[in-house]
Amino acid sequence: MVKITKGSDNVFEDVGFEGEEVIALKIKADLMIEIEKTIRAAKLSQSKAAEMLGVPRPRLNRMLHGRFEGVTIDKMVAMVDRSGKKVELKVTRKRKSVA
Repeated sequence: MVKITKGSDNVFEDVGFEGEEVIALKIKADLMIEIEKTIRAAKLSQSKAAEMLGVPRPRLNRMLHGRFEGVTIDKMVAMVDRSGKKVELKVTRKRKSVA
Protein backbone atom coordinates (compact mmCIF):
# COMPACT_ATOMS: atom_id res chain seq x y z
CA MET A 1 0.00 0.00 0.00
CA VAL A 2 1.30 3.43 -0.94
CA LYS A 3 1.18 6.15 1.70
CA ILE A 4 0.61 9.64 0.32
CA THR A 5 1.70 12.61 2.37
CA LYS A 6 0.45 16.09 1.54
CA GLY A 7 3.39 18.38 0.84
CA SER A 8 3.92 21.95 1.88
CA ASP A 9 4.04 24.82 -0.59
CA ASN A 10 7.84 24.51 -0.66
CA VAL A 11 9.37 21.43 -2.28
CA PHE A 12 12.76 22.22 -0.72
CA GLU A 13 11.27 21.86 2.75
CA ASP A 14 9.54 18.66 1.69
CA VAL A 15 12.83 17.05 0.66
CA GLY A 16 14.64 17.94 3.87
CA PHE A 17 16.20 21.39 3.59
CA GLU A 18 15.77 23.52 6.71
CA GLY A 19 15.65 27.07 8.00
CA GLU A 20 16.76 30.01 5.94
CA GLU A 21 18.06 27.75 3.18
CA VAL A 22 14.48 26.63 2.43
CA ILE A 23 13.40 30.25 1.96
CA ALA A 24 16.41 31.21 -0.16
CA LEU A 25 16.09 28.18 -2.45
CA LYS A 26 12.37 28.84 -3.00
CA ILE A 27 13.03 32.48 -3.90
CA LYS A 28 15.86 31.50 -6.26
CA ALA A 29 13.70 28.85 -7.92
CA ASP A 30 10.85 31.34 -8.42
CA LEU A 31 13.24 33.89 -9.92
CA MET A 32 14.77 31.25 -12.18
CA ILE A 33 11.34 30.23 -13.45
CA GLU A 34 10.76 33.81 -14.59
CA ILE A 35 14.20 34.02 -16.20
CA GLU A 36 13.63 30.74 -18.04
CA LYS A 37 10.19 31.90 -19.26
CA THR A 38 11.82 35.00 -20.75
CA ILE A 39 14.55 32.97 -22.45
CA ARG A 40 12.00 30.57 -23.96
CA ALA A 41 9.62 33.33 -25.07
CA ALA A 42 12.45 35.16 -26.83
CA LYS A 43 13.80 31.86 -28.24
CA LEU A 44 17.31 32.77 -27.12
CA SER A 45 20.26 30.42 -27.17
CA GLN A 46 22.03 29.98 -23.85
CA SER A 47 24.89 32.10 -25.16
CA LYS A 48 22.61 34.99 -26.15
CA ALA A 49 20.62 34.69 -22.93
CA ALA A 50 23.78 34.70 -20.81
CA GLU A 51 25.01 37.78 -22.63
CA MET A 52 21.68 39.57 -22.05
CA LEU A 53 21.60 38.55 -18.38
CA GLY A 54 25.23 39.45 -17.71
CA VAL A 55 26.42 36.02 -16.60
CA PRO A 56 28.81 33.46 -18.08
CA ARG A 57 27.03 30.79 -20.16
CA PRO A 58 28.24 27.89 -17.96
CA ARG A 59 26.74 29.59 -14.88
CA LEU A 60 23.42 30.13 -16.69
CA ASN A 61 23.43 26.46 -17.70
CA ARG A 62 23.95 25.37 -14.08
CA MET A 63 21.15 27.68 -12.94
CA LEU A 64 18.78 26.36 -15.61
CA HIS A 65 19.44 22.91 -14.14
CA GLY A 66 18.57 24.07 -10.61
CA ARG A 67 22.09 24.49 -9.28
CA PHE A 68 22.18 27.89 -7.55
CA GLU A 69 25.30 27.59 -5.41
CA GLY A 70 27.40 30.74 -5.61
CA VAL A 71 24.52 32.80 -7.05
CA THR A 72 22.91 35.33 -4.73
CA ILE A 73 19.30 36.42 -4.74
CA ASP A 74 20.57 39.95 -5.51
CA LYS A 75 22.30 38.69 -8.65
CA MET A 76 19.18 36.85 -9.75
CA VAL A 77 17.01 39.94 -9.20
CA ALA A 78 19.45 41.88 -11.41
CA MET A 79 19.13 39.17 -14.06
CA VAL A 80 15.33 39.43 -13.98
CA ASP A 81 15.69 43.19 -14.38
CA ARG A 82 18.00 42.75 -17.38
CA SER A 83 15.43 40.41 -18.90
CA GLY A 84 12.92 43.25 -19.02
CA LYS A 85 10.84 42.23 -16.03
CA LYS A 86 10.68 43.66 -12.54
CA VAL A 87 10.58 41.96 -9.17
CA GLU A 88 8.02 42.95 -6.56
CA LEU A 89 8.14 41.77 -2.97
CA LYS A 90 4.99 40.46 -1.31
CA VAL A 91 4.88 39.52 2.35
CA THR A 92 2.04 37.33 3.66
CA ARG A 93 1.22 35.37 6.77
CA LYS A 94 2.46 31.81 6.98
CA ARG A 95 -0.13 29.10 6.61
CA LYS A 96 -0.81 27.15 9.76
CA SER A 97 0.78 23.70 9.79
CA VAL A 98 -1.54 20.76 9.51
CA ALA A 99 -0.47 17.99 11.86
